[in-house]
Amino acid sequence: MQDKGNGWTDDHLTDRGREQAKATAKKLKKEKFDAIICSDLPRAKETADIIACELGLPVSGAWLELREKHSGIWEGMPLKDILADHPPIDPAFLTMAFHHATPEGDAETLSAFMNRADNVRRKLLREFPGKRVLVVTHGGMIRALRTLTENLTFREAAGLNPSNAEVYSLPLHPLMERIPEVLDCWFESGSMPYAQQHYPFAFQSGEGSPFLPWRKGQGDGGALPPGFPADFIAEGIDQTRGWFYTLSVLSTALFNEPAFRNCIVNGIVLAEDGKKMSKRLKNYPEPTEVAERHGADAVRFSLMRSPAVRGEDLRFSEKLVEETVRSVILPLWNTYSFFVTYANAAGWKPTEIRRKSTHPLDRWIRSEIQDLVNRMTLQLDGYDLSATCAELGDTIDALTNWYVRLSRRRFAGKGIIEAEEASGDVERGEQHDALVTLYDVLLTLSQVLAPFCPFITDAIYLNLVSEEHGSIHLTDWPETRSLTQEESAMIAKHTFLRLVVSLGNSIRSKNKIKTRQPLARVTVAVPRNAKGDFALTNEERALLLQELNVKEIALADDPGKLAQIIALVDARKVGSRLGKQVQEVIAAGKRGDFTQQEDGTVLILDEILTAAEVQIQYRGAEGTDVAAEGGIVVSLDTRITPELECEGSARDLIREIQKLRKDSGLAFTDRIALSVGGLDDVMESFKGAIAEETRATWKTNEGKSFDVEIEGKKVTITFEKL
Repeated sequence: MQDKGNGWTDDHLTDRGREQAKATAKKLKKEKFDAIICSDLPRAKETADIIACELGLPVSGAWLELREKHSGIWEGMPLKDILADHPPIDPAFLTMAFHHATPEGDAETLSAFMNRADNVRRKLLREFPGKRVLVVTHGGMIRALRTLTENLTFREAAGLNPSNAEVYSLPLHPLMERIPEVLDCWFESGSMPYAQQHYPFAFQSGEGSPFLPWRKGQGDGGALPPGFPADFIAEGIDQTRGWFYTLSVLSTALFNEPAFRNCIVNGIVLAEDGKKMSKRLKNYPEPTEVAERHGADAVRFSLMRSPAVRGEDLRFSEKLVEETVRSVILPLWNTYSFFVTYANAAGWKPTEIRRKSTHPLDRWIRSEIQDLVNRMTLQLDGYDLSATCAELGDTIDALTNWYVRLSRRRFAGKGIIEAEEASGDVERGEQHDALVTLYDVLLTLSQVLAPFCPFITDAIYLNLVSEEHGSIHLTDWPETRSLTQEESAMIAKHTFLRLVVSLGNSIRSKNKIKTRQPLARVTVAVPRNAKGDFALTNEERALLLQELNVKEIALADDPGKLAQIIALVDARKVGSRLGKQVQEVIAAGKRGDFTQQEDGTVLILDEILTAAEVQIQYRGAEGTDVAAEGGIVVSLDTRITPELECEGSARDLIREIQKLRKDSGLAFTDRIALSVGGLDDVMESFKGAIAEETRATWKTNEGKSFDVEIEGKKVTITFEKL
């Protein structure tokens, strides 16, 4: 070939060129090809014929697309003159095909040349799929094809200098390609609210139009497509700079309107270590396995109550799901199982007309559930899912650990009061009232929990309600209503009672005293300025005596009479700020020499400390211990006298007998003949109470004997079913 800009000229091979072609043909003789194609220019066709003759393979085609780049007026000029008159970007770029400049006239631009080369690539893939093809072409086309297949930069491509008759092996694979109609995927997504309905082409204004009518926009008086703007959109917070942005940009530019009225944003779910979840790192539990172990409802509720629904990041751990099972799923299911057990034992069945009980506990739990419905409705209307879940957990705890526990004797039919005022029917008593109340509560609670735990709530509903082809998800959401003043007072009172019991039990736990062990006295102090009615009725006193397992309860109006209030200063947090004075401040706090400010800060020796820097605690007198929350202080006499210890042993004995009854397969309604060996002092004082609680008759029997240990003493229990 001649050292000039050949381009599309009709030049033929020189003698040197033919020799180079023959030498290349001999090198390729051992290679196997399925086809030979070439450029339709004479010099390329002559080269192809020489190689084809040597290989014994015909030339399959001469393509115009394989021509060299068309260089217009530069064609036929010596290459050195072209480069001298039009210096390349880099002196090493000795090429006309990849020169940055385009000659005047009909010369082909570099962009058009690259598009032609890409068409060659496509055509080869289309016509010779899976074949090995020998392509005879020109230096510029070789640069272009290598640029496409090897993803070269302009500088890399222009720096290539292929020699005449040189052979290159280029693997061709289908490439990922942009759909020509798509400008940018985010802008396509941003136009979704109206583009998905083929707006504006499928819509037309005017009377008699076969298309849907437009409506006037608020911004510029223009026409808006139906359903625009959207009521809400939902995506992750990472779309703030993606989809949310393009939605807003396009809707503003096109309609001067917002694209959506509400935006529901979720946070990012990360691995427990705070890193992005990764299959390679395996830093997260397999979701399907978590659902199989704990249930889909538990996984769903855990995510609903998490920071992710507030647009915050969540470090996911299986412990979150386990906590949901422990605090929500199991308590609900256990309460449902409890109801089914006692309802079946009593032969109770629901009726369409159920009069509401007047029992204080029944009235309270109904008020509590109605308050839950009111709060959940308000929060769900505001799409505050995590707050709603928190409300559910607290109410389920109130139902299981307060209402059901306090009503166990009523459900079992013990101490039934056949009073007409109980339900307005002589045949009904407290057992019936408790079952009706719990039935209604379970239905309502299942309805409000259904969006969060769809499977367990539907299972409960379908067993409680005889309805063919029914489902809790086809029922109406419970109605809201304002609570009466009496209902609000009942809720506040029971919240106070539950807090007192919780504080008392925390003292027991700290001192490792069993709940079955009776104690002498509890004192409850409420600040004089506390809002609410904290006076105790006789029934409420009896309830606290029973729940706290104490003999006496007293009220005080000054927490300071029960305990010394001290302030424990965190030296690590205030040391650098207070310097040498830190020890004086710590000592003053322990003496109780401080003032609690209304804003929650604490003033000690003219130093203001935040709640994070100081902790307020209560120190009880000798022989007592205290606990406090919200200004309410509970003091428990933790001294155990011999008489109290004896009664505690009786409670332990009752528990052991009940456990043995259950393990033996007895129903709670079955009566037994019972005899006990050991604990003579306990039997002497509490024989009647033990028999009543265990549904027993004291009597020598031939039943199986069991040895248990109570307070270090061996006790033999023998019983049989009567």
